[in-house]
Amino acid sequence: MTTVTTLRGARLVDYTRSTARSHQFPGFGDRVMSFLREPSDSRCLVVVDRGYMMRQQASHVVRDHLNLTGTNPLVGPNDPCGERFPSVNDVYITDLCPDLPRGVAAGLMAGVFPTREEMEFLRSLGADFCCYNLVPTMIVAAHAGLKVLGLVVPEGVHVDPVLDVVLGS
Repeated sequence: MTTVTTLRGARLVDYTRSTARSHQFPGFGDRVMSFLREPSDSRCLVVVDRGYMMRQQASHVVRDHLNLTGTNPLVGPNDPCGERFPSVNDVYITDLCPDLPRGVAAGLMAGVFPTREEMEFLRSLGADFCCYNLVPTMIVAAHAGLKVLGLVVPEGVHVDPVLDVVLGS
């Protein structure tokens, strides 16, 4: 677990488009990768993504992930922002939201919608919910040397109150 006391000044990527104080993207792609690789004073990134197939309909802090996207965003020539094969051990910031449940994200390819039976299989592998953008974003963030606070929120839940706490707003 990474100990971080504040995320003041951290960059914020919001795939839910539910907060105005972030960089909003419709989904992971080249624009996100370029944004993450840009030099910044902060070495922390907050990523907000929608979570699906959650047992508990509450925002969760991501403590780990399963990359089931079938790809890796670091294919091709290496970007000089970081190591070719970054370690993703201990990349997640998990200690700033003590009241939120923690979970393991199953990162899926866009357009893949698991059945209940498939989700039970993913749970047997350790996944607590599915998402589509957080895992590839985290891989590029790790490549750029960033620590990541991953927040996964169910449909209809706004993340602003959580961000007020963790960003020191």
